[in-house]
Amino acid sequence: MCFGLYLVIFLGASFCSAADNAAVSFYRSQQSLFPSGQARRESLEKKILRRDREPWFRVQWNNKEFEIPGDTLIVDAQLTQTLVPKKSLSLWQLPQETAPRAGRVEAKKALLVLQTKNGWAQVKSPEKALVGWAPLEEFETPFEDTGVFVTLMDSFLRKKPDSTSEILTTVPRLWRVQPLAFEKDHIRVSYQGRSGYLDLANLAGRGDFAMWAYHKDKGWLGISHRENAHLYTVNKQKFPLVDFLAFNPYKDRGVVSQKLSEDGPSIRSRVSITHTRAHRWALSQLEGHGAVWWRLEEGEDLQAPPVSPTQITTEQLMKRELTSVAFAGKSMKGLASANGVFRTDDSKVWTEIPQFAEKDYPVAIHPDGIWYVGNYKSHDEGRTFENYIKWDKLAQQIQTGLHFPPRHLRISQIEPLTHSRIRILLDTGVQKIKMQAHVLSTDWQFVK
Repeated sequence: MCFGLYLVIFLGASFCSAADNAAVSFYRSQQSLFPSGQARRESLEKKILRRDREPWFRVQWNNKEFEIPGDTLIVDAQLTQTLVPKKSLSLWQLPQETAPRAGRVEAKKALLVLQTKNGWAQVKSPEKALVGWAPLEEFETPFEDTGVFVTLMDSFLRKKPDSTSEILTTVPRLWRVQPLAFEKDHIRVSYQGRSGYLDLANLAGRGDFAMWAYHKDKGWLGISHRENAHLYTVNKQKFPLVDFLAFNPYKDRGVVSQKLSEDGPSIRSRVSITHTRAHRWALSQLEGHGAVWWRLEEGEDLQAPPVSPTQITTEQLMKRELTSVAFAGKSMKGLASANGVFRTDDSKVWTEIPQFAEKDYPVAIHPDGIWYVGNYKSHDEGRTFENYIKWDKLAQQIQTGLHFPPRHLRISQIEPLTHSRIRILLDTGVQKIKMQAHVLSTDWQFVK
């Protein structure tokens, strides 16, 4: 079986590496699914217009660790009606570190939450009528706040609390909704002037994060989990969610709102947060492209000490799960993918290519002398690689030509063809398609 290169759709995904000769990927926006191109770092640094940051989380799920972008993970602080500043802090007019200041608020004074966005909260001071943004980590969540719900996906607003009821409209993903009533496994809400019902299975609420919850009659109870409109205690008792008046949450828990990879956590999965960090973004004026976004940390490791490559024998290679192998004609020079990508000059000793550590990308060697690993190609027999696919252009081509947006793009096979052409098999998350192009071109055509 041949595993491909996953291009996970997430905010700020990057496909550049230290081997790209100081090339840095740039994007139309921080929310772009794929890069628009690459430019030299010094060209981008010359005209920086603005700096920003994007939170990321390292999480544990199913005994594995994953890194996921901040906007795909719901945390308890996004679900409260009020937030309390840990200390006196400045509010900003926009959710940006370089935005103008809106004012300053005192410590321990509850603020109303208007919305949350990518690690920031827009809050309002009832006393000063002051509105502004601040990072979520600057706040505490009050126990007695029963909170709101957030949609984990685009969700139907129905006329009645029934999955077969008439659909009134669709509430978008990550929208905060205030419960007006609980009925069956639904909540009644008001959205854009319409009153209707949302399925609780599509929502995250404070009960999903509860370590302890305060029941109106029984006091604090240890909580195991939520199932729709009920909370289950650690001793397997079941109580209506509406009967709880306060929540003491797990600080390191998150609920996933978007599936990013086949082996990663699914929507609604509860994960344990082990580390929080932030990518640093810059907006630069780039000649010929206008204003573009790029990741400041990308390419910073170019001067880092080189990684000592791992060498293994053919016997050791064959003991691994070999997913893809290719040789240059009748020579003994080749590539192999087996929990890492390796190259060889004699088929006896294989040297790992650090750029693809622990990856299982499809490999191929074209008769024209071009070596391929996933969406990278090499013109010097696998010593350096460059990206050969413009992912944003390809995704738009698929959506226009086949009339569906790709959920992700994964190269599962690379096939060299005659007349200097190459064919790739793409898994779009909806269906598998074949596309081909000239080895020196980035213009791809569909193949039936």
